[in-house]
Amino acid sequence: MPSELRASGVVAIVASYRPDAELVSTAISLTEQFEHVVVVDDGSPAEFADRLDAIDATGVRVIRRPQNAGIAATLNAGIRAAEASWHPDFFVTFDQDSVPVDGYADRALATFREARAAGRRVGFVVASSYSGRAVRLRGDVAGFAVAFDPMQSGFVIARETIEAIGHLDEGLVIDGVDSEYTARARAAGFDVLVGAGCDIRHQLGRRDPARLFGRPLRLFGREISYNYHSPKRVYYIARNGTTLSRRYLLKDPAWVLRRLVEETKAHVLRLAFSPNRRAIVAAMAAGYRDSFRGRTGAISNSVEKFLR
Repeated sequence: MPSELRASGVVAIVASYRPDAELVSTAISLTEQFEHVVVVDDGSPAEFADRLDAIDATGVRVIRRPQNAGIAATLNAGIRAAEASWHPDFFVTFDQDSVPVDGYADRALATFREARAAGRRVGFVVASSYSGRAVRLRGDVAGFAVAFDPMQSGFVIARETIEAIGHLDEGLVIDGVDSEYTARARAAGFDVLVGAGCDIRHQLGRRDPARLFGRPLRLFGREISYNYHSPKRVYYIARNGTTLSRRYLLKDPAWVLRRLVEETKAHVLRLAFSPNRRAIVAAMAAGYRDSFRGRTGAISNSVEKFLR
């Protein structure tokens, strides 16, 4: 794509951790549609340095963080670096395994500008689908689709939104970071809209089949599966989900209750079919406890050791 067709005033921020070889080609493809690209590595071990060097050699800016600090801190580091260097109008956040459709930024900005012209106050625009799976909606406003609880990969965030509500919440570390930013933007009066035609090819995570007596479980002819997560990850899911519910229940009860229903279903499947259920139960209990104690930040060494 000729440089004059790149999205002007838009910087792509890519979060990296233990990057595979595909990230090199992904970074190159992003330079073809974004004015600037920043890859922020979240403390990958030394054996991944060659891949980061290869990305650096493409002209993409690479920021190497000394230790793993989570998705919020990683993306914030990239956003702040872009703010200091280029002062762009928009930031687009991506996971390292996300590949946006050609013209992603232009499509998202078209939605943004059309909604603004219709009198909407738009905070950010999100992907319409991930590998063909449409994002869940929360109705529409002025003819524009409103996202329910979108993933952060593909967020096209206006600089004025960050100036108004701040950066991503680093205290959450991982899980719920995108949900919190969505809720915070809405509480401040911003719309979170789905970008028309903004598809992303994205790995949707590990799903394991639910088994009963060693056989796959089916319901109404469909095989039941669930998202498997390690006990450490479940700790963050439980803690941060509870924190978000407590933080936004009075501000947006319908959103919180719908999210709780979805989260409860996932927990039920996890508790019923995960191979390490005792550790999962312990992780959930520790997460709920720490949320009500007001704890944020990385999981404590004592809790992490207990969950191994």
